[in-house]
Amino acid sequence: MRSADTDTVQWTLSQVEIEYLDFLLTLERARSSGTPDLSAVRKDFDILYSRVGILYKGRLFAPTREIDKFLISVTEVRDFLDRSTTVIDGPDAILQAAIPDLLTQANALRPQIRSLFIQGLGHFARQSDEQRSRVFATLTELAIISVTILVALGALSFYSMFANAQTQERGRALARTNAHMQTILSTTREAIIVADAKGKVVDLNTASETTFGYTLEAVKGQSIGDLIVPPELRDVHRAGLARLLRPGKNRLAGTERVRREAIRADGERIPIELALQPAKGEDDDLIIVFARDISHQLDAETQLRKARDQALAGEKAKANFLAVMSHEIRTPLNGLLGNLTLVSKTRLDADQRVFIQNMEISGRQLMHHVNSILDIAKFESGKTAVAHSIFHLGQFLQEIVDSQSGHAGHNQTTIEWEWLGPGLAWVKADRTILEQVLLNLVGNAIKFTHAGRIRIEVERLTPNDGDCTVELRIIDSGIGISQADQARIFEDFETCDSTFTRDSSGTGLGLGIARRMVQRLGGKIGVESTPGEGSVFWLRLPFLSVVEPPDTYKEEKVKAAERSLSILVAEDVETNAFVARKLLERDGHKVTITADGLSTVARARVELFDVILMDISMPGMDGLQATQEIRKAPAPFCDVPILAFSANVLPQQTDHFRASGMDGFIGKPLQLPELRRALQAVLDKSLPVNAGKAESPLDDSPPMAQDILDQPEYDSFLGRFLAEGDALLDELATDPLVTMGFDSIASKCHRIRSTASLFGAADFAAKLGKLEIAARNSDAAASVMEIAKLSEVWTSIRATLDPNRIAASVAE
Repeated sequence: MRSADTDTVQWTLSQVEIEYLDFLLTLERARSSGTPDLSAVRKDFDILYSRVGILYKGRLFAPTREIDKFLISVTEVRDFLDRSTTVIDGPDAILQAAIPDLLTQANALRPQIRSLFIQGLGHFARQSDEQRSRVFATLTELAIISVTILVALGALSFYSMFANAQTQERGRALARTNAHMQTILSTTREAIIVADAKGKVVDLNTASETTFGYTLEAVKGQSIGDLIVPPELRDVHRAGLARLLRPGKNRLAGTERVRREAIRADGERIPIELALQPAKGEDDDLIIVFARDISHQLDAETQLRKARDQALAGEKAKANFLAVMSHEIRTPLNGLLGNLTLVSKTRLDADQRVFIQNMEISGRQLMHHVNSILDIAKFESGKTAVAHSIFHLGQFLQEIVDSQSGHAGHNQTTIEWEWLGPGLAWVKADRTILEQVLLNLVGNAIKFTHAGRIRIEVERLTPNDGDCTVELRIIDSGIGISQADQARIFEDFETCDSTFTRDSSGTGLGLGIARRMVQRLGGKIGVESTPGEGSVFWLRLPFLSVVEPPDTYKEEKVKAAERSLSILVAEDVETNAFVARKLLERDGHKVTITADGLSTVARARVELFDVILMDISMPGMDGLQATQEIRKAPAPFCDVPILAFSANVLPQQTDHFRASGMDGFIGKPLQLPELRRALQAVLDKSLPVNAGKAESPLDDSPPMAQDILDQPEYDSFLGRFLAEGDALLDELATDPLVTMGFDSIASKCHRIRSTASLFGAADFAAKLGKLEIAARNSDAAASVMEIAKLSEVWTSIRATLDPNRIAASVAE
C-alpha cells in the first residue's frame, strides 16, 4: 500500500508538470492562431487546476506542504489559477483577449512548477530512505530481542532452581515465625480470644485467662457472649457479630477500638477496650477479639480530668480575682488621687505641699503596678487586638526621645536616635503597642544609666528575618545585666536582684509585658549585655513601608447646601438633638426631631423628607431596624436617603449599615464641614457620602456646644451632662459587671459619649468609647480596667468644666 501511495505521488508530481506544459502549448497555439481553440484552452486549464488542487489539498501531500518552499510554490500556482478562473469561465471574447496575458503569467510560473516537482520528489525520496532505515532498525531489534529471550530462558531456568531453594528456606522461617508469634500471643498483656462464626470459643491466650478468669479447657466451644458479655447486652452482642461477618465495613472491626463493659468468671464487671477483626480459617470464618482491661486507665483519666478542672477553675479564679481586685483597688485609688489633685490646688504651706507631692508619686506608682498586672491578664486572655495605623517612623522616634529627654536629664544622661543605613519614612504598624514597648525599654535604660548615654539605633534588615523588616536597638551605658539574669529577664516578676528592685521600685512585669506585646506584633525581642558596660535591647518587627498619606488635618471651607432641605433627625439624646437642630436651622434647613425608632418610622411613612439622619442606638427600635422598616414603605417614602448618625462608626460596621439599607454615615459630634458635605451629596445625588472614614479627632478649639448655644442653654445642658456623668460613675463604682451587665454599660457609655464630645471632653469621650467596645465584646478584664481609667479622667474633666462646683465641694 505504501509503495502504491509513493507511485501515485510521483505520478501526480510529473503530471502537474506535464499538464502545465500542455497548458502553455495550448496558450501559445491560441495566441498564434487566428481562430483559437478556446475549448482546448479551457480543458487544459481545468486539468491543470485539478492536478494542482491535489497538491494543495490532497491528504498524501500534507507532509510536503509542511516544506516552506513547496508550500510557497503551490500557493503561488494556486493563486494564479484562482485569479484566472473568472477569465477562463467568462465569454469567449474576454478569454481570447486575455490569452497573451495568461501566457505571460503562466510562463512566469515555470520555476514554481519545477520547484514543486523537485521538492516533492526530494521529500518522498527522504521518506523512502527513512522507511528503509526503520525496517533495518526493526530487523536489528528483532534479532536483539531473540537473543535476549534465549538468555532470559536460561536465566529463568537458573532462577527456578534458586526459587525452589528459597521456598524451602521460607518454610523453615515460617515455622520459626509461628513459634515466635505463639510466644508473643502467650506473653502479651492484651487478651486475645479466637471464636468461630457462631461465636464459639476456639482459642484464647494467657492474658485472656488472667483478664476474664477462664481457662481454655473450661470454655472451649462455649459462646463468648455467654462468658464475658453482661446479660443485658447479649442481644446487642449477637446482632453485632452478625453485622461483622456481613460484607462491608463495621465500626468495631479493624484498628478502631470502643469501650465496653465485660463480666469476669467471678461475676465482677470491668471496663474494657475492645476491637473485633474477622479472619479466614482453614474451614470457616473466624472472629478475633482484642480486649484490654482499662480499669487503671479510667482511674488515671478521672484524676487527670479533676486536675484539669481544678487548673481551669484556678485560672478562672485568678482572672476573676484580678478583675475584682483591680476594680476594688483602682476605684478608691482614683478617688484618692483625684482628691489629692484637688487638695494640691488649695492654699498649702511648704511642708504640706511636699507631703501631697510624695503621696501623689506613691499613688501613681501603685496605679502603674496595678495596670501592669492587668496587662498581663489581658494578654493571657488573648483579647489584646492589634490595630495598624500609618505613621512617620522618624517623627515617632523623635517624639519618644523628646518625651524622655527630661527624665534622662535628671540622671545627667543624654538620649538620641539615628538610622543606620537607608531608612523608612511612612510605615504601617500598631503605633500604640510599639510606643508602649519603646517607652518601657527606654525607661529602663534611663533608670539604670547615670551620667551616661542612651542611643536608639534603627536599621532595615537585609535580608529580612522572617516577616521582620526593621531592627530597633536601645543601647545604654548603664550597669549592665549578668548572663544568668539575661536568661530570665523577660519573665514575669523578674528583676536583676533585690537591690535593683528596691532602687527602681519595679515589679519586674515591664519586660514580660513587652515580650508579649512584641510577640503579638509578630516580632522578636532580646538582650545583649556586659555587666558594668551597658546593655543592648533589640526588637525585630514587621513594618510595612507605605506612601505618605494625604494631609487629613487641613479642613477645607465647606459652604452650606445650595438650597433648604427637609431633614428628619432621629436622636434620643436631647442635647444632641438640640445641637443638631441649631446647626441645621442655622444653614436654613427645616428640621423635624424624633426620639426613638418607632416614631421615626411612623413619621417617615407619612411625610416625605429630603434626608434622614438616623442614630444607631435608640430605645425600643434601633436605627438599623428603623431603616429596614422605612425601606419597606411604599414609594416615594422608601427611597429617602438615610445617613447613619453615630458616635462610634467603626470601619468593620460599614457593610452592616449598608446591608440594612443606609446610604452613608456621619459621626458625632456633628462637624459642620462633614455635615455640609453630606447634605450637598444628597442634593447632588452622589451618595455614598463616605465609606467608613474614621471619626475625626477632636481639636483644641472651643467646644461646639459653646459656639452654638447661648449661655443659659449652655449652662442648662452642661448641668445635665455633669449630672449624667456623675450618675454613670456612681453606677460604675459598685461592681458594675454584676449590677449593670455588659449591655447596660455599653448603652450608657454610647449615650453619654457624643454629649461629652459636644462639651470638649475629648479624653472622657475616648475612654467612654473604649469602655463601650470592651463591654460589647463582653471583655471583663478590659472593662474593669477602662472603668478605673474613666474615673480618673472624669475627675479631671469635671474640674475643668465646672470649677465653681468642684471648689464649693472642696470647701465644704
